[in-house]
Amino acid sequence: MKTVKTSLKLILLIFILSSLKAAAANSKLISTEVKGSGSPMILIHGMSCSAAVWDEFVERYSGNYELHLVHIKGFGNKEIMASDHYLKQIRDELIGYVGENKLKSPILIGHSMGGFIGLWAAAEATDIFGKIVSIDGVPYFPVLQMPGISPETAKPMVNSMKAQFESVDEKAARANQEMIVSTMIATEDKRNEVVEMGMASNPKVVGQAFGEMFLTDIRGEMSNIQVPVLVFGSWAAYENYGATKDSVTEGYQSQLKDIKDVKLLVANEAYHFVFYDEPDWFYNELEKFLEE
Repeated sequence: MKTVKTSLKLILLIFILSSLKAAAANSKLISTEVKGSGSPMILIHGMSCSAAVWDEFVERYSGNYELHLVHIKGFGNKEIMASDHYLKQIRDELIGYVGENKLKSPILIGHSMGGFIGLWAAAEATDIFGKIVSIDGVPYFPVLQMPGISPETAKPMVNSMKAQFESVDEKAARANQEMIVSTMIATEDKRNEVVEMGMASNPKVVGQAFGEMFLTDIRGEMSNIQVPVLVFGSWAAYENYGATKDSVTEGYQSQLKDIKDVKLLVANEAYHFVFYDEPDWFYNELEKFLEE
């Protein structure tokens, strides 16, 4: 009888621990998928995307690196979790993930929103990352397209954008997604996959996170970063609006000037998804930086 009671207690304990673990996982915005072996590298995708944007990257680097692919609720999926500030929560969960898993000086690579979060995380937790790579993600992206904008002046615009994200029907949402992606990816056969990622995303989550990008200016925190940073930029998509490579480069430089050890590389022809449009150049420059 005593043995039966002990067994029941063990079963109950296992059930409780499993429930607590599941509850903890459900309370987080991010989850991860680990592939490959070697030095740790964390990959964070951009707005309205999923970790599938890194498929070619994984094929190339999983033999030499332990790749931690970040999945975010609401991006590339319809999941939703309330948050006062999605981007800040992702940043904090990412910092916590490094500590919880005892990752030693992981390289953090992010695209767009993911690059922004990477820079923010490195400014907040100055001693846990080895290197940062931001692919077309900057401390305050709105000012690249709208000089003079600030979080304060952006507030009325953000409220309107959030409402639009949530109210648009599927047909209009798809047309809008196709239009946006065409300005972000020059390589036509790469566009559809990203359009579908956007359509699979939760519009409420995307709307709030996109608004947060307009309301969160971290330029003043860049001097905190203590590790080497590589930033890939793009300009070609803005050529029709009168931009030149030099003018866009100046915009990036003004945002990155306070980072102690930073290298900026602006692509010649690529749009926002640099690794899709100029893969040979991108991977060549990335590998140089990783080997330094």
